[in-house]
Amino acid sequence: MKNLTPMMKQYMDIKKNYEDAIVLFRLGDFYEAFFEDAEIISKILNIVLTKRQNAPMAGIPHHALDNYLKKLVDSGYKVAICEQMEDPSQAKGIVRREVTRVITPGTLIEEDLLSSENNYLMAVAFRENFNTVFVDVSTGELFVKDFEAINDLIDFVSIVNISQIICEENIFDELKDNLPNKFIEKLDDWYFEGFEDKVKETFEIVSLDHFELSNEQLRVLGALLKYLEYTLMSNLALEEPKKLEESKWMILDSKTVDNLSLIPGEKGKNLYDILNKTKTAMGSRLLKKWILQPLKVKKDIIERQEIVDAFFNDRLLLNEIREYLNGIFDVERILTRLQYGKVSPKDLISLKNTLYIIPNILDALKTNEKFSKYIQEIEEFPEVVELLERALYDDPSSTVGDGNVIKDGYSPELDDYRNLLFHSEDKLKEFEKEERERTNIQKLKVGFNQVFGYYIEVPKGQVKNVPDYYIRKQTLVNSERYITQKLKEFEEKIMSAREKVEILEKALFDELTKMILKYVNDIKKTAEKIAELDVLSTFAYVSQLYGYVKPEFDDEKFIVKEARHAVVERYVSNFVPNDIYMDSLRRMYIITGPNMSGKSTYIRQVGLIAVMAQIGCFVPAKSAKLPIFDRIFTRMGARDDISTGKSTFLVEMSEVALILSKATKDSLVLLDEVGRGTSTFDGISIAWAMSEYIYNEIKCKTIFATHFTELTELSDVYKGIKNLTIEVEETNDGIVFLHKVVDGVADRSYGIEVAKIAGVPDGVVERAKEILEVITKKSELEKKVRVLKEGQLRQIKSRKKAVEGQLTIFEVNNSEF
Repeated sequence: MKNLTPMMKQYMDIKKNYEDAIVLFRLGDFYEAFFEDAEIISKILNIVLTKRQNAPMAGIPHHALDNYLKKLVDSGYKVAICEQMEDPSQAKGIVRREVTRVITPGTLIEEDLLSSENNYLMAVAFRENFNTVFVDVSTGELFVKDFEAINDLIDFVSIVNISQIICEENIFDELKDNLPNKFIEKLDDWYFEGFEDKVKETFEIVSLDHFELSNEQLRVLGALLKYLEYTLMSNLALEEPKKLEESKWMILDSKTVDNLSLIPGEKGKNLYDILNKTKTAMGSRLLKKWILQPLKVKKDIIERQEIVDAFFNDRLLLNEIREYLNGIFDVERILTRLQYGKVSPKDLISLKNTLYIIPNILDALKTNEKFSKYIQEIEEFPEVVELLERALYDDPSSTVGDGNVIKDGYSPELDDYRNLLFHSEDKLKEFEKEERERTNIQKLKVGFNQVFGYYIEVPKGQVKNVPDYYIRKQTLVNSERYITQKLKEFEEKIMSAREKVEILEKALFDELTKMILKYVNDIKKTAEKIAELDVLSTFAYVSQLYGYVKPEFDDEKFIVKEARHAVVERYVSNFVPNDIYMDSLRRMYIITGPNMSGKSTYIRQVGLIAVMAQIGCFVPAKSAKLPIFDRIFTRMGARDDISTGKSTFLVEMSEVALILSKATKDSLVLLDEVGRGTSTFDGISIAWAMSEYIYNEIKCKTIFATHFTELTELSDVYKGIKNLTIEVEETNDGIVFLHKVVDGVADRSYGIEVAKIAGVPDGVVERAKEILEVITKKSELEKKVRVLKEGQLRQIKSRKKAVEGQLTIFEVNNSEF
């Protein structure tokens, strides 16, 4: 280490400031990594590991940087890009180098490193609550949200695309334990200091009052802004922060998102995939946001509905708008790259093509008066289109400076140098022809070599015809080589043309981007409205395609005729629709029936219809009237949480506890098999007591699918609880599930028949039938297993609270069961 070259010393000095990152050090046409960094990238990128001064070394070509960066970031590494800050040919001594960008999973703006989905970086601190601020740097969106408990925060992170978390040191371990697979980085205390000045400076404001953020929230925002400056090394291009308030949106926890299959995840087919017929990347991102944040304010829902309805009833307009949207590029991200100085020529062509389409969209919208709001809010930008049309080739090179970006005619000076650079061979042929005619030397040739540059070669036999202004440069066996003043000037022009083209084109491109920057905020607003139109027109298109109906809203009634499951119906040939009827009196259903009969599909479709209605979409049904829910709770299936060591029953009871503590009368509760993770007696008791508590105390609409037929006797105790079951047809060949939901109670579980359908060997099935016949005979066993006899039911009724309050079923003497 003592004998390091000046360049390696320069590397070591830079590395000291970025010890937690892989430093890619620009050397000529390569980015090199040294020591441990080299070993890491060699392994991850599968590239050759070499040595320099006994130091491990690995390099990647500069033109392939983005491809390799993606692999490093996806593998969970932070990468510092160290560039040459001056031309090596002009440098006095060692070339000056600096880190110009730190790449992390949450700070990506480069097109090749991003998917079409949002990519969020979240900053977290804890005082009384967990204060969070999260940003999608690629679009500039910035959000503020507080969480009371760590579990709420973890739940939110698991739903939203948070790719990186930065936090105070005091909560780092807790976050890392709960989110072991997330890229989490702890920040030093100085990030959280001077936050008011940092926020004012970033947003160029003198007062923070209109943000309506607490000091704790501003403190986290300030830390996030400092981190972004450290990684992006540029002035920040962010929207003003928006508070995510529960008063505006329905709450959906990660269990509900997963159980209802709202977005892509482990369960495969999902609502997002069914609805996502959007035409733009901006629209697809917005659709996912809307699905995860259904509206709670009726006026806002109706506003969306009216636009969907207008498209739905104007098929010609719908198809025309969707055709135009096909040509819309990801303007949000293009504008962000423009603001960070990372925009490419192809980005600007995409912007031009997008802006070119907007007048067509407006003309189409003007044919329907329902779109007056959008007509007012979407702007045209003819001056930007004209500027880009004049300045750039339609299919420019991706490299500014090679002469294939700025269009002919935009800059006469550039045209001259480019003409010289690209047509030098033609110019030389022309010069050669002129000299032959002038000297009458027919075998005169113009050539080039690295030593003498351009020269005129004359055969020995014709040297006598050489004019006086020829200057001899070299004598060969059979010829003499000369130069002229004109040829020398031509050579100097050609040699400088490439450099001039590069300098001029880069300067012109920078000037062009600065001119467009003036329009960024207005174009962004238009892009937002285009994304909304994309999603709303998609709702109309999907509703036409799949036969959805416009829902109405009612304070109490939840009445859906011939309701269908939006996802399942796409993958079965004959989906059986079912009705839903609930109101202020009939607010709980107990559903019994065998496995595979359709109980779970039915209760999930109830939840999906509520979500679809509250995002402004039409719903899969013949008619629909429903209340606006503040939250949907689901408790479905049995599973251990291996990562935390929680048993099936403990997981189940944790989810039950959440429902009982958070649900309100305006919530929708969907339960599937509560109490199955413990003994029969305990399971029935808990399920019964829970049902009573929801019915009496919370008073929300609830559907409970269960194999405990004993729970159906709740309908004898409470007039607002009704029983449903699934029709099953018995035939000589076995059973047929009709998937029709009807009033009543399942008379048996058909477990053996289901086992046969599932492929259990015939011998096992027949033996099961024999055992079933024995244990179902009138016997002492039946008396022990039967939980509620008439006398016990009377006793439970007698203990019911006068106002149908919560029944403490556990007071019943165990010996009576």
